[in-house]
Amino acid sequence: MHETIVYPYSKNSAVLGVVLPLVFFAITFNNLKYSWLNHYNISLMLIFLADLVFLSLFIFVLIKRLVPALRNEVALELNDEGITDYLRNIVIEWADVKDINMESGRNFSKMIIDLKHETEYGSQIAISLRWIKGKDLEICETTMAYFEEVTSLS
Repeated sequence: MHETIVYPYSKNSAVLGVVLPLVFFAITFNNLKYSWLNHYNISLMLIFLADLVFLSLFIFVLIKRLVPALRNEVALELNDEGITDYLRNIVIEWADVKDINMESGRNFSKMIIDLKHETEYGSQIAISLRWIKGKDLEICETTMAYFEEVTSLS
């Protein structure tokens, strides 16, 4: 039996994910007020729609990312059975995994899991590491080592 490894939600990413839509909302809300006072109806509608998008994004990130981060909930779990991605509620069994790689991006990385068979998620699952606390490379290396250890015993 292997030790279960858990990674919590990243508080820093969650706070940033909540603050950015609020900043854009504040900027566009000021423009909304100006359009309302000057009766710019087309501008009013466009800015109102943009504000709805920013407000929706704020609420989504608040509920799905910041609240779990403040509760120290687990975002990613490695155990004897497989990988559990709580961000998207996906469970991947080690027996279904062919390979694990990391894809680095400009702002965040993804852990790419190649599967042996086609599933409802496709033959490849990408786990965003943006919302997971820890260094991206370390998380991927730990996952790869865990996979190697589990599969070498089977």
